[in-house]
Amino acid sequence: IFLFWSIETNGMNLRTAFSFFLSMTPEHNHNAALHLYGPPGIFAYDLQLPPEPHNAVRETNQETLRRLSHNVMKIDIGELTALDAYRLYFPTDENGATWGYCLETARITETNDILVLFRNEEEEGKKKKLRWLPLSSVCTKNQASLLYQVEYPGPKEDVMFEILRLIRDAFEFAADTDWSYQKRLEFYHAFPFEESHTREAVHKFRPVLFGCPAFTESIDIDKTPPKNE
Repeated sequence: IFLFWSIETNGMNLRTAFSFFLSMTPEHNHNAALHLYGPPGIFAYDLQLPPEPHNAVRETNQETLRRLSHNVMKIDIGELTALDAYRLYFPTDENGATWGYCLETARITETNDILVLFRNEEEEGKKKKLRWLPLSSVCTKNQASLLYQVEYPGPKEDVMFEILRLIRDAFEFAADTDWSYQKRLEFYHAFPFEESHTREAVHKFRPVLFGCPAFTESIDIDKTPPKNE
């Protein structure tokens, strides 16, 4: 498994990375907390989680943590952009073309083809859904503009970078406690990105997220916003 993939698709370079974020609204905070920290299976009835891809190798929690740390460093020095790595456009969705997020990747062992775990944006008439898609079926922000003339709805680059830093810190806990495949997918499903519009919102959420018992009972994580902000 690679810590960072740079792959050619449709003649263009497509880099893959991952992101997720928890809404600041009380309702989403409550639901996400129940998903993550409540009794096992408490919301099993409303979660449509895809099974592990067949004959494919996924990242371990430790590999994800190393990749996230590497990507943060690359973005910080200008060698990678969070938007091209994290925001994807799926033009052939059965319910209409949609923007979404690349949350995880897997490599098919027999062919070395790459799959992405894609979560579409939740919007009117379209519920959020996790699914494994071939990397060749999705587009980056720039590709979507070039090939399909669609406008990018947000968030901005600086917001995605702050989200990525938060994710990296969360995966220190995931690696420490060895999250299962099911737990990772519940995490991705429960945390909507759509309402994270500013860096301030991400910073304010940090103590909320890491103040949850599941985090405080594990390793010591910095709850405060970056000091240079």
